[in-house]
Amino acid sequence: MSTLLIGASGRTGRLVAEKLHSAAMPFCAMIRNAAKRAEFERLGARTVVADLAADFSHAFGGTDTVIYAAGSSETEGAEQERLIDRDAVMKSADYAKQHGAKLLVVISALLAYDPEQSPQALRHYSEMKRESDDYVMASGVDYLILRPGTLTTEPAAGTIELVSHAGSALAPVAREDVAIVLLEALNAKLMNKVIGFAGGTVPIRDALKQA
Repeated sequence: MSTLLIGASGRTGRLVAEKLHSAAMPFCAMIRNAAKRAEFERLGARTVVADLAADFSHAFGGTDTVIYAAGSSETEGAEQERLIDRDAVMKSADYAKQHGAKLLVVISALLAYDPEQSPQALRHYSEMKRESDDYVMASGVDYLILRPGTLTTEPAAGTIELVSHAGSALAPVAREDVAIVLLEALNAKLMNKVIGFAGGTVPIRDALKQA
């Protein structure tokens, strides 16, 4: 299986890269800054330099699985949310279809379930996530959409709770647990599903069996 990891140098993407390496799953890291090549080559990955704001279709050649782990940061504003959380995801679906990829995995957000219920400061962000998720689901490409809740940089707990709403009382989830969920979902060959989750007490593998 040839895997393209988009957003490899981001906070969650870097953890996904480490999990792919630990699982001996070969991958190509898509990065914007060529200076970051060495850190991914140390993980045994190939690299491709591309910009989400431009045409990045050249990164998709020979790819079976595409993982979209890029995301805007909290302070970048509406323009970057539109670019990274919506438009580039949509382009990824188009490129995946054009190049015959078998699966597109998108790390979205729990807020995408109910954008209209999001806090005002996160309303646009959640709308962009929902619009891109909907586009992926209608694209004709087999997909897996992961919608984690509020993210932390704590070490992985190895446990989650499956949820299908964005209630304010849900426990946060570690970015490392998101990476583990992604790898476990790939190993379980889950597809054409939307999986929402937050921090919880159910072992990840057991939780995904319920999905």
